[in-house]
Amino acid sequence: MEQFATFYLNDTLLGLPILAVREINPHIQMTNVPLAPEFIRGLVNLRGQVVTIIDLGIKLGLGKRELHNQTRLIIIKTNSELSELAIEKGIKTSDDPVGLLIDEIGDVVSAEEEEIDPPPANMDIGDLKYIRGVVKTNETLLTLLNLNQLLMTENMPETN
Repeated sequence: MEQFATFYLNDTLLGLPILAVREINPHIQMTNVPLAPEFIRGLVNLRGQVVTIIDLGIKLGLGKRELHNQTRLIIIKTNSELSELAIEKGIKTSDDPVGLLIDEIGDVVSAEEEEIDPPPANMDIGDLKYIRGVVKTNETLLTLLNLNQLLMTENMPETN
């Protein structure tokens, strides 16, 4: 059984392995990064650590996130922070601290590996390489993100 932290972009329910989530924060003031790719929304100083913030809506082709009271940052564990269990499950993230800008946090959802279906070809998410699969819940379809692809270093700017 695997657990997923879920959240919304527009009306789309998305999920990440809970083992990869360090923390969830309310929107924090971001500093712009000149000449960064459009999906890099900015940098935040989180208790002395500089965290690159990705606008997940732009990255997935769902449009720029509008900031509101429900907006949250999902801070992802770095590769060195991942537990042995996460590594055994094939979870890889980034060597540098990264946060994902999302519209609203959801619940924790559990699913067995056999409940995860391949993503349908007609999904409204731009690039299917970022999608691990989908899980049918009682209410809706949960789209699981592939963090390995989403946070690949060639898709990220260098930070020092």
